[in-house]
Amino acid sequence: MVKATALAPRQRAPRQALRARLLVAADSRFSATRRAMGIAADQHDFGRSMLVCCMNHEKPHQHTAWEWFDHGQTLALLPMNDDPASGAPRASVVLTLPTPAIEPLLTLEPPAFGREMTRRFAGRLGPMSLASTRHAYPLVAVYPQRLVGPRFACVGDAALGMHPVTAHGFNLGLLGVERLAARVRAAQTAGRDIAAPQDLAAYEREQRQASRPIYLATQLIARLYTQESPPARLLRGLALRLGQHCPPFKRAVAAALTGAH
Repeated sequence: MVKATALAPRQRAPRQALRARLLVAADSRFSATRRAMGIAADQHDFGRSMLVCCMNHEKPHQHTAWEWFDHGQTLALLPMNDDPASGAPRASVVLTLPTPAIEPLLTLEPPAFGREMTRRFAGRLGPMSLASTRHAYPLVAVYPQRLVGPRFACVGDAALGMHPVTAHGFNLGLLGVERLAARVRAAQTAGRDIAAPQDLAAYEREQRQASRPIYLATQLIARLYTQESPPARLLRGLALRLGQHCPPFKRAVAAALTGAH
């Protein structure tokens, strides 16, 4: 005989209405808060994903970060402190591949994964071994059509989702937080409304002027260095040679990516 037990329905927490003078969204490039405010965003899906993890390796990284655009893959290495347990050199590793090629790597046994990453890095760091969990993220660039609304502003990735090839997304996110905080602080000090439309519009204008040129330059570089067609390979080879032998061109590219004048 089986005894049936009645389960009480799950109790939902009562909804609570919150009020604030200014709502700030910082909930990722796919911000649900931004969408709830009716702000659309232009998206470019690169059809690739990034696998991120920490790896121990045999040869020292010399505290040098580097990025390698190989045929069919992009590799990045960010130096870290040595592994506290083994003392081995350690780095954060980012592997970018077409999304279907990423999935099998997430389930490889750690020894096999270490061998695979050693192969992909062409043995430049010696044998490599997994030192963390593995995570995969879709590679999608996002540019919101607006950054502000009535008593609302976007910062961080909610204000701009960039391809990581030039490593400027985080810096621009911090810059946006600094700009918005300065506006709010100045308004509070002057006794004005911290969400005044003119102040939010000024924040949006400043952040757009700083981020849009870098975003467009990054998009161009990402497309150039991830396409595998013969014309793309030829063009990036020419760009590399031009950058190597033409300092003014190299400075112009650097200025475009950093916002320097």
